[in-house]
Amino acid sequence: MTLDVGGKLVEALQGDDHVRLTLGDYDSGKAGVESGLYSAAVLVPEGFSEDVFLKSRGGGVEPVLDIYIDGTKPSIKGSLLGSIQSALQGAMGGGGVDMRLQLAFGGAEYSGLDVSIPSVIGFVLTFLVLLVSMIIITRENTGGTLQRLFSTPLTALERLLGYVAALLVLGMVMAGVIFSIGVWVFHTAVRGSLPLLFLLAALYALTHVLLAVFLSNFSRNELQAVQMAPLISLPSMALSGMLVPVNSLPDFVQPLARLVPLYYGNRIFEGLMLKGYGVQELATDILVVAGMAVLFLALALMTVKDRIDA
Repeated sequence: MTLDVGGKLVEALQGDDHVRLTLGDYDSGKAGVESGLYSAAVLVPEGFSEDVFLKSRGGGVEPVLDIYIDGTKPSIKGSLLGSIQSALQGAMGGGGVDMRLQLAFGGAEYSGLDVSIPSVIGFVLTFLVLLVSMIIITRENTGGTLQRLFSTPLTALERLLGYVAALLVLGMVMAGVIFSIGVWVFHTAVRGSLPLLFLLAALYALTHVLLAVFLSNFSRNELQAVQMAPLISLPSMALSGMLVPVNSLPDFVQPLARLVPLYYGNRIFEGLMLKGYGVQELATDILVVAGMAVLFLALALMTVKDRIDA
C-alpha cells in the first residue's frame, strides 16, 4: 500500500487560487520569510504519511506539520492557515494533524492596531505633506512672492532648493508629531531603530515635497492644489497594500503598485516598526524612494517657471 499525504497536500495547495506555492528547502523558506519573500514556510516531515496512516488506525504518534509564519500580517496569516487546513482536509479526508506554529521575527505577533499604524503613518505623511506643500507653494505664486523672486539673481534650482528645504523642515515636524502620537499615545511597537525610522520618514517626506513642487508648477490657484492632493493620495492608498495586500490585486494592477511611493513607504515603516529591519534589509526600498526623489526634482526643474507670464 502506498500513501502520499504530503504529495496530496502539495497538490491541494497548488490548486488553491489564494496561495502561491514554491517547493524547496525548509531552511531556505524560513530565510525567505525573514526577508519578506514568503509569508510562511511549511515542513512536511519524513514519515508524515506513515504517521497519518497509523493515527487513523488508532495508533502511532500525532502527525505534525511545522509552519514558520509571518505574524505581522494577521489577515494573511489567517488566510494561509485556513488554506493549509483546507488542503489537509482534502488530502486526508479529515483532521488529526497538529499544525505547530513558529512565528518569525522573534515570535512577534501584533494586534490589529499595531499592524495598521505603519501604513497609516505612511498615508498621513503622503497626504499632509502633499496638501500643505502644494498650498504653500501655490500661495507664493498667487500672492506675488514668486514673481518678485524672478527679479533676484537666484537660479531656478536655487529657488526650488529653498522651497524644498523649508518644506522639508515642515515635513519633519509632521513626521515627529505623527510618530509621537503613534508611539506614546497608541503604544505602537517599534522593534527597529527609532532614529533610523525618523531619518527614513524624512527621506519619504522629502520625496513628496519634491512631488508637490513638481505638481504645483501646474496649479494656478489653491483650489487646484487642494484637489490634486487627494487625486494622488487616494489611489496611492488603494495600490500600496494598505487596504488589500498587493499580491491579492489583479496581475495587471500589481506592476502599477510598484510605481507608487507609498508602496515602498509601507514596506519601510512596517519593516522597521514590526520586523526590526535595518538598512541592509531595507536597502532596495530606500534606494527606490531616493531615486523617486531625484526623479521628481528633475521633473520640477524641467517644468518650473523662470519668468513672469506676459
